Amino acid sequence: MSKITEPMLLDKTGQQFLGLMEKQNELLTAIASGYNYKPTSIADVFAVVQSGNASQVFNYGDQIILPWTDKATGKTYECPLDVVHFGDVTLADGETVPGMLVQWHYATPFGVQFNQFQAFKYCEEQLPAGTYNVIIGDTWGNNCVKGKTYQFTLTKPVPAKGQLAGLYRAPDVSPSEWKVYSFESNTATDPIETVAMVEGTGGTALGTLSFKPTSPLNGLQSTAYGYNRWAQSAMRQWLNSEEANGKWWTPQHNFDRTPDQLKEKHGFLTGFDEEFTKRLKATKVSTWKNTLTDNGDTDGIEVTYDKVFLPSLEAMSINPQKAGEDDVWEYWKRASGMAEKMQQYKTYPQIRTFAIENHTSPHYVRLRSAYRGASHGTWYVYADGNVNYYNAYWAVRCAPACWLC
Repeated sequence: MSKITEPMLLDKTGQQFLGLMEKQNELLTAIASGYNYKPTSIADVFAVVQSGNASQVFNYGDQIILPWTDKATGKTYECPLDVVHFGDVTLADGETVPGMLVQWHYATPFGVQFNQFQAFKYCEEQLPAGTYNVIIGDTWGNNCVKGKTYQFTLTKPVPAKGQLAGLYRAPDVSPSEWKVYSFESNTATDPIETVAMVEGTGGTALGTLSFKPTSPLNGLQSTAYGYNRWAQSAMRQWLNSEEANGKWWTPQHNFDRTPDQLKEKHGFLTGFDEEFTKRLKATKVSTWKNTLTDNGDTDGIEVTYDKVFLPSLEAMSINPQKAGEDDVWEYWKRASGMAEKMQQYKTYPQIRTFAIENHTSPHYVRLRSAYRGASHGTWYVYADGNVNYYNAYWAVRCAPACWLC
């Protein structure tokens, strides 16, 4: 005979369950009678969504206003979350549930890098002090010329599991200004030393820096401008973290580098009250990888499970490079005022996003869609409404979204 050491239904649990049932009965009765039910708390909002009746209570563009605090500055903002879509969502355990998608009406008060400039070499073993060189494997812009070799001299050794980074913005910066930064690990924020690069073949050859990674070196594009893979991005980690500054990011691979904002800024979810964050669930998010370095077509679409994420081109009712990342979010289709999807590289002032601290100041906002033909670019909506792409290292604001379910 089994022994029950605690009641199977505690009084507290029973009271909570009864309260939920009463709330749902109230909601269903209101809907059936045609009464305009108005949720009065975030708990009420989630109850409406979980009942499957969100689209009968809320309309596109309705706003749920919550406080959000930048813990680094202590400043609190009134944050309107727009209702942008309704639909069924998939949870990490495979369960499908009804959901209501909400998105920041305004842009976050500061930017975060999608990803930092990536390292070009990971040191499996200690790299002694000395002179080394790398070959440029692809011509890119006016400054990266295929076949040219550049050397640099380290005066201090790099320990095992350390990194070499550098050639930042290489196509747009004269080689006379290229630098190499050595780091003791992929979590170190300050370099061991910074040394100049000069054209020359002296020292030990480390390999070739090409668009595609050529072992043992990383790819040239990610080294020069950051990496555009959503699943491994610093942006994704920041948006989904309730950790304090210094703790919300961990390297996702050997070439990954610490984002600049890690020292000062706290995880995005720390800004909301626990009454909201405790109810959020990680839901299925699908994102295409780039085709240059990540086998973006042959591997299939990449799936992550995120509490908070950025819209894709498709979500914004913009013609994507490859379909399948999102349904069109009805809010943005209506905002566009167009029957057809908006086009890449064109300007649509009606989809601009304004700063949360200044509602007349439009800002660039980042999307999660990779620019698929390269490893360094992601798509944006620019401050004037132009749809374009730019580099992953750039710290740009965003208008995050999450499913309530």
